[in-house]
Amino acid sequence: MSGSAWRLGWWAPVTPALAPHDLIDPIVHGPLLAALLDGAPLDGIGRSRLEGLVAAGLVLPGRAGAPPQPRFPVVPAAQVADVLAESAKLGALIARLLAGEWSRLEVEYEPVRRLAPKLVPPAHSAGAPFSPGPAAAFLVVGGLLLDRGVRRQLRREGLIAPPFGAAFTWLAEGDEGAAGIWFARSTPLPGRGTLIRFGRPGSAGWDAAAVDPEAAPALPAKGEPEISDLIEALGSPVARLVTEAAPALERACPSAAQADPGAYLAWAYTLAADAALTALAGRGLVDFPPGGAVAVRVADPVLAAS
Repeated sequence: MSGSAWRLGWWAPVTPALAPHDLIDPIVHGPLLAALLDGAPLDGIGRSRLEGLVAAGLVLPGRAGAPPQPRFPVVPAAQVADVLAESAKLGALIARLLAGEWSRLEVEYEPVRRLAPKLVPPAHSAGAPFSPGPAAAFLVVGGLLLDRGVRRQLRREGLIAPPFGAAFTWLAEGDEGAAGIWFARSTPLPGRGTLIRFGRPGSAGWDAAAVDPEAAPALPAKGEPEISDLIEALGSPVARLVTEAAPALERACPSAAQADPGAYLAWAYTLAADAALTALAGRGLVDFPPGGAVAVRVADPVLAAS
């Protein structure tokens, strides 16, 4: 498949001690685990790599003659299309809901709007077109509100505890969006609150915020409760839409993902968030950040846990 590759996606209810991307190389482990699931023989290098994954707890050792099994979905391109299609339908519904609430969002995220010119590190935003309002909306709607909806839905389904490593993980084969594009991460800053990033992992803005978290603006403390309340209020209808879409998502679930419904749903919800943001951008309500990510520091632990 031209342009196809294995992509890693992960989502964590709590910050993992060791991020999955520190253990999993999609280019190396995607084909290896796909061959394992297909029952194909592994050469010496493949067996050695597989032993490393078993030792790291990423693959369950086989029992009673059964082959080892990945502890997360490994989905080939042929099975990704249905998941993308159903997630896109859910994303379109979420975008319609949020577009109808946009005037409310514009009022409530005013504290973030005032910070917006600083949301992208200056080294990566100089000379780039930048619209403060949509960038602020991108952080609030994408980084917090949609992520809160995912967390709430997984909690409702009893899937809030990941099977290993404090993160739901998946490998999907396909184009750039196969495993998801836009992700939220929170990083504790001892004595200084929490750094929240939303964007494309590995982008210039994403990496710069991790290297120098102090460059991210601090959200005014007095504005945090209002934003948290807004996220909580709009997170409920988002979660209801997810509930209604659940049967279709279950029907689209690839066989390799059925053993880990939490990871599968986290993946599907991530794809839905991608689709929702793309639809909102098409309506002119959101601009994707020029540096690939937006970041802000917050003091409220409830807001940081979104």
